[in-house]
Amino acid sequence: MVPVERICKVCGKRIKVYSTIQNKCRDCTLKNAKPIPQRGKQARMWATFRDKVAIPYLDKKFGHVCSVKGCSATTNLDIDHVKNRGSHSHLRYDVKNLAYLCRYHHRLKTDNKL
Repeated sequence: MVPVERICKVCGKRIKVYSTIQNKCRDCTLKNAKPIPQRGKQARMWATFRDKVAIPYLDKKFGHVCSVKGCSATTNLDIDHVKNRGSHSHLRYDVKNLAYLCRYHHRLKTDNKL
């Protein structure tokens, strides 16, 4: 297809177009584009559940401390599923299936060393 020269409808710059629907230059198109969300719907749902339901529940019930016996870490805590969410997907949003683990113990559990 042969390019046709047009005027950008936003900034007035001359542009070469290869399609009849192209009416803006690249700069104007990128400037007005919406950012692409980097997280999916399930990740956003989990983040909302974690922040509004799970953390307040765990703080009230167990305190803000790692749940491994003998560990007293209170910073860098992750929320862990006691029964893995892959094999127990129905327990994904069940607060009774959640516990705080410090990052160190969470990695050990994830690597099946705990």
